Amino acid sequence: MSASVRVPAEQRGVLRFALERLDARYRERMRLAPVGPLLYLGLARHEGAPCALPDGTRLEPGAWVGRLHFNNNRAAAVQAENRPQAGIRFARLLRESFAELAVLTREETRLRHVQVYEGVTWLRAHGRAVGFDAHPLPHGPRRWLLSAHFRLLIWAFAPVATRAAMGDVRPHRFRISRQALQANFGGTAQGSLTHASSTRRRA
Repeated sequence: MSASVRVPAEQRGVLRFALERLDARYRERMRLAPVGPLLYLGLARHEGAPCALPDGTRLEPGAWVGRLHFNNNRAAAVQAENRPQAGIRFARLLRESFAELAVLTREETRLRHVQVYEGVTWLRAHGRAVGFDAHPLPHGPRRWLLSAHFRLLIWAFAPVATRAAMGDVRPHRFRISRQALQANFGGTAQGSLTHASSTRRRA
């Protein structure tokens, strides 16, 4: 193996280790809990302006929201030979995670008052058919910083990503109401099984 191949791999490993440590500290500080194979969940107050989701759910200032974050280590462990295959397998695991979240919103007392779940990611706006409402972050320092952070994550954790994927990073905020979550992901045997397996992992 030539040095030209080894050096990028070593650089990716160093960056990945640093990002893993940063993620671990962030999860601890924000008290994030695992949900399914691909997500972490935390609770926070909504600090923005009032807004309404397509199904009529209103998000008011000060209301509790469920903040969703990707499990980067698990996402990186998805075995794939190319980007389309990685996308299909990633989507399957993500659906399992939302099925478990639907179960948790019914069973955990602390989540019964949470009407909206949201997360910011580099994925393009999609998912309206299953209840998601997605909008790009407004231009500004936060969008620039998140774009840079997401590119680092892709480079470190997703070696099958193409240069086009690296360049086409546009942070979007995805939101889904409790009502839409239950309608599209709740009440499935898959969700119950995922919840049970996650409970065993956390025990």
